[in-house]
Amino acid sequence: MKKRARFPLALSFALGLALGFGAIAKEKDEDSENEVTVEKLTLVRDTGKDFEPVKKFKPTDTFGVLVQLSEAKEGTKVKGVWTAVDAGGMIEKKIFEKIVNLTAEAMKTVKNPSRIDFTLSHDNPYPTGDYKFEVFIDGEPGDTLEFKIED
Repeated sequence: MKKRARFPLALSFALGLALGFGAIAKEKDEDSENEVTVEKLTLVRDTGKDFEPVKKFKPTDTFGVLVQLSEAKEGTKVKGVWTAVDAGGMIEKKIFEKIVNLTAEAMKTVKNPSRIDFTLSHDNPYPTGDYKFEVFIDGEPGDTLEFKIED
């Protein structure tokens, strides 16, 4: 008789655990929906007046990447890292890093607060070769855009 009583008890315990884990998984999914993510990266050349979308750069161009976020959320930190992958003898060499903090004040002063402009100006032309731009959201990898500099 004792063995029969244990089975329903064990079954209800197992079901309770399964339902409990389902609720925890749902909470995690809801949290991830509230995170800021990268929707799109666009390679652009800064013309001085505006940005012109490009597929590659010339060594003398002012390079730019427009990072479109899923939302502009106060307190978010967006970091952009420019790296020479294989260019002019440079292999995996970080050439520039910039961090943008989304503050309430900063978001009020721009037309589109969910778009972050990362521009890399320079005095000397960069060598031809392979490069990449990586974006990080709150320290986590967001997306990577590979590009070339060609004459």
